[in-house]
Amino acid sequence: MNIREFVFNLQKIYDEIGETFSSHQGSVGLSCPPGCGQCCLNPEVEASMLEMLPMALKIYDEGKLDEWLDRLESNQVSHCLIFNYQGGRKGQCTSYYERPSLCRMFGVSGFMDKKGEIVVSICKLLKQDFPETSQQVQQERSSKIPKLRDWSLHLSTIHPELIQKRIPINDALKGALEKIALYAKYYEI
Repeated sequence: MNIREFVFNLQKIYDEIGETFSSHQGSVGLSCPPGCGQCCLNPEVEASMLEMLPMALKIYDEGKLDEWLDRLESNQVSHCLIFNYQGGRKGQCTSYYERPSLCRMFGVSGFMDKKGEIVVSICKLLKQDFPETSQQVQQERSSKIPKLRDWSLHLSTIHPELIQKRIPINDALKGALEKIALYAKYYEI
């Protein structure tokens, strides 16, 4: 399988993830406010190189691979460099379609605790903006809530080695760009 086919298949899973989580968030009334990018400013956001491959291939196709590698090498900000910060909570992802799985699953999601029970995770800003709805969703602990683990396991079947190591998002993008550059050197993309 060539790199384009690999990224195409990954992007199909990303589309499913995005639709699943967005649909659920809409159904419970806790969708991210338009233009909010507070989570994108968090310096602790991590991703794997696998998750960043679609974005890296897009950058390669735009002829900006070296520009981005230089930009990431001299990075002076701690937040995701793909995010175009516009002040306050506002901004936008400049590569929204190719964003990694965490960005698609954040907002309202479920995870299993040590007892195997569903715990609802809700963005702190959504909790602040919609306290009653947030409390209601957390109390329901619905089995219908999409779970991070289920989708993470699904992604791990694609390439277990590349998804295991989660690193700061900008480092993951740099690693993915380097993989694309290496691939391009030896194979036709």
